[in-house]
Amino acid sequence: MFVPLELTPSTVVVLLLIVAAMVWAVRRITRRGLCDCKDHCGSKACSKCGAADRMVKEMEEAARSSK
Repeated sequence: MFVPLELTPSTVVVLLLIVAAMVWAVRRITRRGLCDCKDHCGSKACSKCGAADRMVKEMEEAARSSK
């Protein structure tokens, strides 16, 4: 059995928030790329981004300093 969807003001507000979040996410992905490379190297191509390497290096340094 299907329950009919009632469009109450609360439902409309929630749906608008979901659509706004989706639009923001798609806009961010198209402008920054999938791994936010523009924040680090100015390129949309993730292959040139050293963010993962930098993160691993920082984690290793933090592990060494905590010993």
